[in-house]
Amino acid sequence: MRIAFLASDKAREQHLADAFLMGARKHGHTTEVRTLGPDLDVSGYDVACMVGVKSRELFHLHRQQGITTIYLDKGYARHKRPGEAGGWEYWRVSINAHHPTRRLAVQRHDGDRLAKLDWRLRPRRGGGRHIVFAGSSQKYHDFYGLRGATDYAKRLVREMHLLVPQRRIVYRPKPSWADAEPVKGADFSRLPQTIDDVLGNAWCMVTHGSNACFESVCAGIPVVVLGDAVAKPISSTELEDVRAPFLATDEARRQWLANLAYWQWTLAEMASGEAWAVLGEEIHAS
Repeated sequence: MRIAFLASDKAREQHLADAFLMGARKHGHTTEVRTLGPDLDVSGYDVACMVGVKSRELFHLHRQQGITTIYLDKGYARHKRPGEAGGWEYWRVSINAHHPTRRLAVQRHDGDRLAKLDWRLRPRRGGGRHIVFAGSSQKYHDFYGLRGATDYAKRLVREMHLLVPQRRIVYRPKPSWADAEPVKGADFSRLPQTIDDVLGNAWCMVTHGSNACFESVCAGIPVVVLGDAVAKPISSTELEDVRAPFLATDEARRQWLANLAYWQWTLAEMASGEAWAVLGEEIHAS
């Protein structure tokens, strides 16, 4: 395959591109790095690699041309990488989607990679008083063609008050989204308050695509997924479900984690070709 990594000029992305493409070359693929910009040429390759949700238009352009797109972003396991400020040890990977949700629903991996990670399942929790709405940034909303992030939050809060008027609602926007603002009818959660703080005594979490659903499932708190968040295969998917949200069994949650472990890799695992041994098969399966 001909693989192009579409990277910004950030050192972190360039470092990731080097490791990712090194592993691809060990499997016989042809690789190159192309710099993102208005004059980007999207021809001459079979697979495009990008960090995060760069552009809705770029995503659809690749789809129209039959080019497979690999997305990379910070891992679900947020271990810091020693020696690099702001870095992390694991990068998550997905194919033709922001999360590997569709594949997670059908895979049955064993727990060999899971054993390397410090992912612990807490007992399934009953009761709880408030609902956590984990919001996303405006960039995420633009990518998915949703309304403005704050307007979306306002609508959901209003609808949840109608569905479960007895529940307090906590609005937790993406911590790195600087333009987030409070929403009427919901408590506003920002740093230094952590996601663990707001999950304490929570009834459930509601989100479209926030990674916070990972922490919620591991904490034994059910999630209502309205978009393509990674917990979708083992969660409720309709807003009305906030009345009685579904929480998967311990066995189903462990299998979900075992599968998810195959969708995040270290730079060393990428450069060695270990990650590509799995991703190559997944590209063909997709």
